[in-house]
Amino acid sequence: MAEKELLDDPKQMALDILELRAYARAKEILDNAKRSEDVPDNPMIDRVFLIQHEILERKKAGETSGEE
Repeated sequence: MAEKELLDDPKQMALDILELRAYARAKEILDNAKRSEDVPDNPMIDRVFLIQHEILERKKAGETSGEE
């Protein structure tokens, strides 16, 4: 059934769900990591770092421009 959904998914919703789940797992791993050794070398971990960096940059830009 899952294979059929993947093949018949013009908006790629199933793939988006899989990607969001992978992101959530990677974020949980990072949130619970006590040491750098607890963080695996994984492309989704890199994506979490990039998104966290972007969020911080946007917060900084909002603070310096008077927006919050």
